Formats: sequence, structure tokens, C-alpha cells
Amino acid sequence: MIEQRQFLEYRLNVVRLGQALSVVGFIALTIHLLGDGTLADPDVRTPVVALGLALVGAIFAPWRTLLLTFWGDIGLLVWAGAMAGGLLVADSVAADDVLAIAFLAIVVFTAAALANPIITSATAVVSLVCYFLVVQGQSFEAFTANNISRVGAFATAAALLLVAATGIRKQMRTTAQRLENLVARDVELTEREGELQHLYDVSRTIGTGTDLSDVLPEIVGRVVAAIQARTGVVMIYRSEAEALEVLSPIWVAGHTLRAEGYMLPLVEGGINQRVFTSGEPSIVKNLAEEESRAQFLIDLDAGQVLSVPLRIEARIIGVLMIADKHDGDFTEEDVTALEGLAGPSALVLNQMMRYQEARDEGEKMAELAKLKTDFVSTVSHELRTPLTSIIGSLRTLQRPQLAPPDPNAQQLLSTAHRQANRLRSLIEDLLVVSRIDNQALPMRPQLVELETFLADTVQGVPDVQDGMVNLDIEPEANYLRCDPDHLGRIIMNLLYNAVKYAPESPVEIWARQRRGEVWLSVIDHGPGIPYELHDHIFDRFTQVAGHATRSKGGTGLGLSIVRGLTEAMGGRVWFEPTIGGGATFTVGLPARTTTAQDHIQLQVPDVELESEKSA
Repeated sequence: MIEQRQFLEYRLNVVRLGQALSVVGFIALTIHLLGDGTLADPDVRTPVVALGLALVGAIFAPWRTLLLTFWGDIGLLVWAGAMAGGLLVADSVAADDVLAIAFLAIVVFTAAALANPIITSATAVVSLVCYFLVVQGQSFEAFTANNISRVGAFATAAALLLVAATGIRKQMRTTAQRLENLVARDVELTEREGELQHLYDVSRTIGTGTDLSDVLPEIVGRVVAAIQARTGVVMIYRSEAEALEVLSPIWVAGHTLRAEGYMLPLVEGGINQRVFTSGEPSIVKNLAEEESRAQFLIDLDAGQVLSVPLRIEARIIGVLMIADKHDGDFTEEDVTALEGLAGPSALVLNQMMRYQEARDEGEKMAELAKLKTDFVSTVSHELRTPLTSIIGSLRTLQRPQLAPPDPNAQQLLSTAHRQANRLRSLIEDLLVVSRIDNQALPMRPQLVELETFLADTVQGVPDVQDGMVNLDIEPEANYLRCDPDHLGRIIMNLLYNAVKYAPESPVEIWARQRRGEVWLSVIDHGPGIPYELHDHIFDRFTQVAGHATRSKGGTGLGLSIVRGLTEAMGGRVWFEPTIGGGATFTVGLPARTTTAQDHIQLQVPDVELESEKSA
């Protein structure tokens, strides 16, 4: 269509130009003939009148209609013949070279009008014969070499024009065809852009809320608007009921409507059930004639429906149904469009349902975790009370005046006391973990002088021999405001791990002030930590080399407690391999400016802390 229109407009422009030139030429010829009196001769006047009539016919001919048919090319040939005849009349008033150019102009006009190659060739032949007659003086006498060369040159020029016209005609048709293809492609891309916009609108509904009841109206509303329908409904398959559940709310006439409790059993074989089981879309243009109408469709009072399956890859999760198109009946184009929208709709719905299920499951797990934490806390408290009495009794029995004389009995008492202390340490770890989970850690910050504090803490760690731990504390990092109980447990846990896994190597404790923090580093030179555990070393129940660890003891809670206590005090903890082998754990706590009150507190003994340590 575009090719024909462009081609026609071009040819009409050429015809208009030819008309203008023909009129100018005819007027000039008539004026010249009137001037010299030649027009009075009937032999001259008759062809001039005929030429004028032909020109009138060429001007008023319906070229827009004619050029669409083969008769347009015939008209161009007749017109060209008339112009050639006019040039024969002008033989006596123009030079031969001027006439040669005029005859070539006739060929150029026909070629420029992109006439059929046969018509253009016929025009060229007519012009050549007329020019030959002019050159020979309208006789075949005096056929000289000069005349032959002039006619040959004319014939060559006409042939070149014919070849050029044929090429131009072909190129224009090719260009017009390409233009038509581009326009068709542009229309297709525009339609595709609209489809993609609808797909995008549906896909981005996943960000409109965190609850399915918030997202569902957005999805259905956009789908209904894209197909220009009145009603939209999403139905999800529930395997436990072998039925399609109508998700509420539904979309009706631009508004949401609650639709609770509608289930469509698959055994009933209704419209949407057939779409779900077959996986094929369905159009029902007159729902009143449908025999197996569900009660939901009756309540919906729909006249016509279009349903497509909601599919994720090869799995069908439900049905998307729209009803009552605003303008006419549903078409196959609507089916294609709705199927395109059903894909992203299914993904969004499936994602939201999984998110909601995970959230519900997470809430249940959080509740169970709280119950577990409360249970552990309660049991730990209940166990610690009698255990404290047991440890006190064993310590009393180990006094010299009460100790049994038998060495075996003394060893049994020592073993019982040691294991009771180990059990108390485990119970205290469980209590700390419980308090961390419940964010119920008591916090009593005070100024701590690290050099003395760390030296006392090192002495309280079992299996630490004299000279095994080296302290290196920078003066600017010697004072730290924190909870001494929590800091003591952090250092003891890190030091206990260092001694446990590197018993024969020295351990270093550094204190440095860096980037507004006090960094406390516990450095050992043992076997280190395997690479695969680097990202999990602070997780609960993570232990290095399970079999070896069991022989050394431990619960795998120590580093988890370190992280929990450090973060509770506003700090952070990290692990780095020690150069040359081993592990370095660094605790970074905020470095705060000390006050006069802090210095006063340094002079006051921490009675509560000492009493707890002695307990």
C-alpha cells in the first residue's frame, strides 16, 4: 500500500512537470508560427491544432486513476508521440541540435515518469525515427556519414536513458518496499511496546506491598485494563482440597470486591476447571448457555468469560479469568494478550504466596525459638541453684580438716569438683545465649584499666601456665569504658580457645587504639582454622575438626557468645589468620573519652564483680 502511494505521487509530479513544459513549448511554437505567417498554411495549422487538442487531453486526463493501471503508460506513449509530432512541425524553425535535445527530452520525460520499460522503449524508438526524419530532411536521400553519427549518438543516449530508467524504476520499487516493511515493523513494534508495557505494569506489582491481599488487586486491575474487560478473577489450585480457590478480593467495574469462601472442585468440570486440567485457554461468549456453571459465576452475573491457565514453566498453579469485555466479544487477539499477561502474573502471585508462607512459617519458628529460649533460661536457672550448693559442698570437703585420708577418695573429690565447675560453665553459657536471644543482657558499663584487668582475667583461665600469655597494651588504649563482666567472658572464651587448640605455643593479647576503637586481639600460633570455616566460625555449635574437638571438649558456643556480647556493647569482632600459622581474633569496642567520675570509679573496688568470681 505504501509502495503504491509513494510510487504514484512521484509519477504524478513528473506528469505535472511534463504538462508545464508542454504548454510552454506549445505557446512558443504557436507564437513563432503566427509571427512568420506559417500558421495560415493548412498543412501547418492542422497538425498544430491536433497538437493543441492532444495537449488539452494530457492536461485534463485523470492521471491519478490512469497511472494505477496499464492505461496510464499508454497515455504517456500517446502524449510522447504527440510531442514528437509537434517537434516535426517545428523542424523549419529550430536548429537540428536543438531538436535533438528536444527529442531526448521526450525520452527523458517518459523514463522519469517510470513508465513500463516497453512503453519507454517505444517512446525512444518513436523519438529516434522522428529525429532521423528531421536529419534526413524527411527523405532518405543524402544519407551521409555525419547524419549516421548524429543519429547513432542520439540512439546511444536514448539507450542509456532507457537503461537508467529501468534501474531507477527497480530501485524505487525496492526502496518503497523497504519503507513499507519499516512502517509495518514500526506498527508491530508499537504494538509490542504496548504489550511489554502491560507486562511491566503487571511485573512491578510485586513491589506494591508485602501482602498478597495488597498485590492481588494491582495485578488483576492492570490485566483487566489491558484487555478492557469489566471483571477479573484469580483462582489458585489447592491440592489438599482438589479445587480452585477464588482469591479475594476480585476486580469488578474498577473496584475491588470481597469474595470469600468460593471453591471450585475439579470434579465438577466447569469452565475454569477445564482450563486448569487441560492447560488450554477458553472463551465462552454466552455464559447463560453453559450447562456446568459454578455458583461463583452465577453470583458474578457475567455474560461472557475468557480464562487462561496461570503457568510457571510446565506447572499450572491456577487460572486467570476475565469477564464482560467493554466493546464486543473476546477475540483470539485477546487470548494471546491475556496469555502474555498470565505469565508474569503467575510469577508474581507464586512469589507472593511463597513469601507469605515463609513469613507465616517464620513467625511460627520465631515463636518456637522464644519458647525454646525461655525453656533453656528457666531450666538453667533451676539447675544453677542446686549446682552452686554442690560445688560449695565439694569445696568444703576438700579442706584439709575435712578431706578423707584415702588418696583415691581425694582424687574422686577433685574430679567431681572439676566436672561440677565444667557443668556450671556450660549452664552459664546457655544463660548468656538465652539473654542474647531475648536482648535481655544486663549492661553495667564502667571504666576498666585493661593492663590490670587482663592480667587478672588470664590468671582465671584453666591450663594457662606462667609466662604462656604475653600482654602488649598501648598506653592510649589502656582505659576502656565497657561492662567488665562481659569483657571478661569475651577474653576468657578467646583465651580458652587459644590454649585448647595451641597448647604448646605462646599466646599474645594486644590492645591498640585504631579508628576511634580499642582493638583487643588474642593471637595464637597453632594450626589455625580451615578455610571452609572462615565464614561460619562465629556460628553456634561450629567447631574445628569434630573428632579432635570432642577429645578437647567444648560445646561450640564460645565464639557465638563472644560475638553476641561484643555487639551488645556496640562493638564488632572478626577473625584473621596469624602470619606464620594460627588464628587472630580481634574485638573492636568504641573508645570513649574518660570523665572524672570514671577515674573515681577506678579507685573503688568492684565488690560485686569480685564476689561473683569467688562464687
